[in-house]
Amino acid sequence: MKKLLHIFAYLLLVTGANESQAQEIIYEKSDSVFIENTIRKHAFEREQGERMLSIARDFIGAQYVGGTLDTNIEEDLYICCNKVDCTTFVELVTAVAEACRKNGGNFTTTCKELERLRYRNGTRNGYISRLHYMSWWITDSAKTGIIEEIETPQHTSTQLLTLNFMSRNSDKYPQLNEDSILLQAIADYERPYTNIKTKYIPKELLCNPPSSLDIRNGDIIAIVTAIEGLDVTHVGFATWHGNKLHMLHASSNTGKVIDDPKTLYQYMKGKKNHLGVRVFRAKN
Repeated sequence: MKKLLHIFAYLLLVTGANESQAQEIIYEKSDSVFIENTIRKHAFEREQGERMLSIARDFIGAQYVGGTLDTNIEEDLYICCNKVDCTTFVELVTAVAEACRKNGGNFTTTCKELERLRYRNGTRNGYISRLHYMSWWITDSAKTGIIEEIETPQHTSTQLLTLNFMSRNSDKYPQLNEDSILLQAIADYERPYTNIKTKYIPKELLCNPPSSLDIRNGDIIAIVTAIEGLDVTHVGFATWHGNKLHMLHASSNTGKVIDDPKTLYQYMKGKKNHLGVRVFRAKN
């Protein structure tokens, strides 16, 4: 078994940080090699959405492992390219794509971009700083100019959203179950997201052709859920197979990252809690 590397990577050397601000990263050597090779491979692609889809395809076959961040009690910056869940897969692809956009982008650049994506205001400061909900994630990413939410004429359905699933189901989260102060902090961050109206594309429209559905290759697809207190339950990347919309995602059903042979409509059709999708797009 390959030994996990624990390094103090001085990410903020790029911005002039001192030694006391070092950020610990947990990864394997194979992860840094994979990321460096991926950056070299895709650095010269011009359109960011297509680049993200190309990078996502390089992860096909990686093992699906649920809750990959929740065993990391110290909340170190955890990177694993061959074991991902749906969220860490999307985050990692987006971080690599951002590194590609920057001259001289490398593994260290990717780590910095991943921290910006995963944590509130781009700063890792324990479990509470992680952007646990997709609505938190997109709000923060929009501030940094990495990702924006797209609203199209097909966004014909509205969800009245109240985020409180984590605080109401703390027994599902070991960190919250064991720490009442942490639980209260999560509830405090949830509170502003009460009775928020969000628009989404209902799943019935997802069988439409690309000419009448403004979703592009490489867009991030977030599946809106009817589960009380949650905004979305799954994320992946849009990929068009001819005139049919599919999703490239870390699939719990198959146990790996796949370019799903089912259309996105077929994937969602029989799932009563799947209401539709929100669409997030990388900025060029």
